[in-house]
Amino acid sequence: MASPVEPAQLTAKAAAAYRSRRRGWIIDPVAAQTDTLTVALHPPTEKQVATDPDAVVTWLRSWQRANTGAATTVEWAERHWRSYGTQQVPVRVTVRGADEIARLAGHGKAWQRIGERRERLAGLAHDSAAADLPTRLAATATRWSELSDTDFAVLLAVLDWLVDHPGSGVYIRQLPIPGVDTKWVGGHRRLLEELLGGIRGDTDLGVRTVPRSCAVALRDPALLPGMPRIFATPLEELATLPIEPARVLILENKEGLYALPAMAGVIAVHGSGYAAHELAAVPWIAQSDCVYWGDLDTHGFAILDQLRIHLPQVRSVLMDIGTATDWAELAVAEPCQSSADRLPRLSADEQPAFDFVRDRHLRLEQERIPWPVVLTALAAAGITPPAASV
Repeated sequence: MASPVEPAQLTAKAAAAYRSRRRGWIIDPVAAQTDTLTVALHPPTEKQVATDPDAVVTWLRSWQRANTGAATTVEWAERHWRSYGTQQVPVRVTVRGADEIARLAGHGKAWQRIGERRERLAGLAHDSAAADLPTRLAATATRWSELSDTDFAVLLAVLDWLVDHPGSGVYIRQLPIPGVDTKWVGGHRRLLEELLGGIRGDTDLGVRTVPRSCAVALRDPALLPGMPRIFATPLEELATLPIEPARVLILENKEGLYALPAMAGVIAVHGSGYAAHELAAVPWIAQSDCVYWGDLDTHGFAILDQLRIHLPQVRSVLMDIGTATDWAELAVAEPCQSSADRLPRLSADEQPAFDFVRDRHLRLEQERIPWPVVLTALAAAGITPPAASV
């Protein structure tokens, strides 16, 4: 038998309704105003009255005094009890409209802000391409509703400009929008893309970004005479270099590029973490003998696993169980592990090392391994100094 519902419990039930229904209310604000929340109060039985009459009286009075608001109705009904006669008891509460449900849930101001901001965002759309906008507004509501007033004003200004200037081709820092910090645009790009997709029908901001530069260490100058030993260039230009290295060593961290000695026929490149797979677009990298050396942590192995989707032939070095256990004392706690629970492209040597660092939450950065050990492992992988110094 359910216990009688107290007025205070209505707040929790309204909060649950707010959490589960808010998305639908944002999608259809008209239907939101006719939505209702009905809560059965499970009034006490005659037996419960006989057992604890004082508690029942307290419960009845709590509903008589409940400040439920104009849009909330408490329905009362007669109960005929043989020992107590006819009594009026509250049997259910009906809350009408999203505004009142949100108020009872303690989110009245937040819901009001969402409604006002939703209306302003929806006002940026001018044609039928915006049919998907309500769904996108609901999906991104947490992000745009929690912006400060200043940041929300920036959001509106940027979206308005992008809608009016599709395919502008300007760089982000060139956006001629008064009061807009273009770093803000870069930091909120995904939100802008999702909202623009709903407003205009496509997610292309129409602006350009400075291409990512890849750091390169030319460990054998004979491969490309006259070039600096270490330089950085966009991937598109890297792909045009007239070069055919025997091996390409991909490093997760940039510091190793500077520490590597001269190596015959070798070019080392910075993988830039999860962007390492972009290197597969460079023909001379894709066609070479590629060796990957990353951190011994869950992210290092996840990057390797992802890289093999694009460069199936890539080998790893110093990412085996022996290295992980031999130098575990130099590891630290990995603060945030990769969410990947399965890495199907790891080799039989790599999988135990991944299990070892994952289960112990370890992070062994590649630079921490003693350098003589590194050079020996690289030599075993076919990456060796030239016969004569270069």
